[in-house]
Amino acid sequence: MKLLKNLMAVSLFSGVLILPMAWGSALKVVTTTPDLASIVRAVGGDTVQVQSLASPLQNPHFVDAKPSMIVKLMKADLFVQTGMDLEIGWAPLLQQSSGNKEIQNGARGFLDASTAITPLEVPLNPTRAMGDVHPAGNPHYLLDPENGKLVARLIAKKLEELSPQESATFKKNLVTFEKNINEKLERWLRDMEPYRGTKFVSYHKVYPYFGERFGIISIGEIEPKPGIPPTASHTNRLMEQMKAEKVKIILIEPWYEKRSSEAMAKQTGAQVITMALFPGTVPEAKNYLEAVNYNLMLLLKVLSTVR
Repeated sequence: MKLLKNLMAVSLFSGVLILPMAWGSALKVVTTTPDLASIVRAVGGDTVQVQSLASPLQNPHFVDAKPSMIVKLMKADLFVQTGMDLEIGWAPLLQQSSGNKEIQNGARGFLDASTAITPLEVPLNPTRAMGDVHPAGNPHYLLDPENGKLVARLIAKKLEELSPQESATFKKNLVTFEKNINEKLERWLRDMEPYRGTKFVSYHKVYPYFGERFGIISIGEIEPKPGIPPTASHTNRLMEQMKAEKVKIILIEPWYEKRSSEAMAKQTGAQVITMALFPGTVPEAKNYLEAVNYNLMLLLKVLSTVR
């Protein structure tokens, strides 16, 4: 409640107390996550100025809502979210507190990127007993570059709606973006083909889209349920399964504690791979395409040593 009051106070009085930075005449876009920001930047080029609310090293489920984020949203022409309740714990509060009617749900300057994709893992009857499940499906769809293309098309359409005079630029940039993905994807799929069917464990249920695209199979997560910390009984059962099925890969993200995954790796002979979920996580992943490439090159390097 105190946070809400502070955020609302900034929203109401920032016109007097805090003046947002002038972004010039470019279309002002705010996204919830860095991967969306990178795609907007690729499609919009010099005609847009983009800021991400979450940083590359933040768990997108649990971003602290800060007054500075409201300042970013106040003058935004477009607000883009991942959707599927990924940001449900923080983004709506910021969005509403901004006082910017143009970026509210259903408004012209709002875009839910998940409307472009076909969701996986949609639960039939979700309950709190299942942990932090997402009723609309798994929200980590941008780890599949084919979904990246679909989202880029949706973003291009929205940018054209908001800035029709730049339509030719958006179309040209979209073609380039898709061409770059297609060229990389052909090589990625070819390189991953020998490892199709490889089983892995992850800390959180992040990789259904990635696994489906590149042919690797999850046998479970270190979390006993989404959002629930690991327990000894669960990790022991999972390690026994890893040994039985000869699972040698554990995928984690940089914001999770490493003690559990490293202990499991030691007991099973597996290797822990810290993935770059977002551009900017590591220097080698400056944009969306480079982040996908980084993850696959890292995975391929490890796969070549464990089989």
